[in-house]
Amino acid sequence: MAEDLKTMYLKTIFQFKNLINTEFGRGKQRVLSLTDLLIMQGIADRQSSAAIAADLRLTKAAVSQCTSALAKKGYITRTIDPDNRRNLTLTLTDVGQEQLATTNAEFDTAFTDFVKDMGESDLQQMLALMKRMSTIIG
Repeated sequence: MAEDLKTMYLKTIFQFKNLINTEFGRGKQRVLSLTDLLIMQGIADRQSSAAIAADLRLTKAAVSQCTSALAKKGYITRTIDPDNRRNLTLTLTDVGQEQLATTNAEFDTAFTDFVKDMGESDLQQMLALMKRMSTIIG
């Protein structure tokens, strides 16, 4: 029984990992990873890169690497704060705002269908269990 449970646990974690790594907007010219999406949402909410890193439990270096890639794609601008040269101001470009809005709209549609199929109470229970699991493991 313990081996079956262990195997089911590992396979389920693997499947969730694959779902998480799915790109939003697949098959389109512009594609966002989940990390890109969440960082761009943080920028839209006027969070600093340090706040985004803390919120997503990423290192500041990981956020910096991602924001550099987003800037190269033309989704954000990174400007040095004239009052404190160690700080960068992150801003969505018009293209970035459009991409974020499109991706959010597509996600909202998919999420609405998911909640309809899963049921809101089951989803809330699943999220509570996943949060508990993250706390135990992390």
